[in-house]
Amino acid sequence: MPFMDNFDYIQIVPIVTVGLIIIGGLAALFIKPKDFQNSRTFVFISVMASIAVVILACNVFLTTMNLEIQREITVADFTKKAVDKLWLYPNQVLTEQKHIRPEFLASFFYNNLPLYNMTKDLHTKATVDSQIEEQYIAMIMMQCWEDYLTLRIFDKTGDSAWLHSFVAWAQSPYLKEQVNFLKHNYAPTTVRLGDLLFEYAAQLPVPTPDSAYQPLINRLLVDPRLLRVYVDRSIATK
Repeated sequence: MPFMDNFDYIQIVPIVTVGLIIIGGLAALFIKPKDFQNSRTFVFISVMASIAVVILACNVFLTTMNLEIQREITVADFTKKAVDKLWLYPNQVLTEQKHIRPEFLASFFYNNLPLYNMTKDLHTKATVDSQIEEQYIAMIMMQCWEDYLTLRIFDKTGDSAWLHSFVAWAQSPYLKEQVNFLKHNYAPTTVRLGDLLFEYAAQLPVPTPDSAYQPLINRLLVDPRLLRVYVDRSIATK
C-alpha cells in the first residue's frame, strides 16, 4: 500500500508518545481523582492492567521455559559433536591407516587381551610410511587432549569418561615417544595434562583389566595438578 510505504515509524512513535503524555497530563488536571475512581473507565483500565500483568507473567514463564529447552538441546548437540570429534574420530583414524605397525595399534587397547596376545611379541620394523602415520595419530590424540580442556565446561560427557579414554591411550609407549617430539606445538596446559596422563598410565598393569581403570581415574580427578590445569586453561581461554 502506498500509505504504508511512506509511513515513517521513527517519526510517528515519538509523536504518539508525546501526544499520550499530553493527554495524560490534561486528564490529571481536569478529572477529579474521586470521580475517576468511581467511573467505568477506571474499572476498565484496572481490569486491562491486571490482564496485562498476567499476560506478561505468562510470557516471561514461557520464554524462560523455551530458553531452558533450547539450552538443553544445544548442550546435547554439543556433547554429541564432542564425542564424534574426541572419541569416534581418533578410533576411526586408527582403523583406517594402512602402514602403522600392529603393535603400535594394539598399544592403545591394552584392555583387549586377545589383541594384546596377538601382538605382544611383534617387533615390526618401522618404515617411513609407518612413522608418518603414527606421528599423525599422535597429533590427533594430542589435539583431542587440547580440545577437551577447551570444551569440557560445555560437554555433559563428564571428566571421568574422557580421562578413562585418555589414560588408555597414554599407556602406549609409542604414543609417548611421539608426544616427546610433538609437544612443543601445543599449549602448556595440554603438555601438563599429557604428562599427568602418562604418569598415571604407567601405574597400570599390561594387559589391563577393565576394573583397574576407574580407581586410577578417581585418584587423577582429585590430583591438585590436574585441577590446576583446568583452572589455568579456563583463564587462558577467557
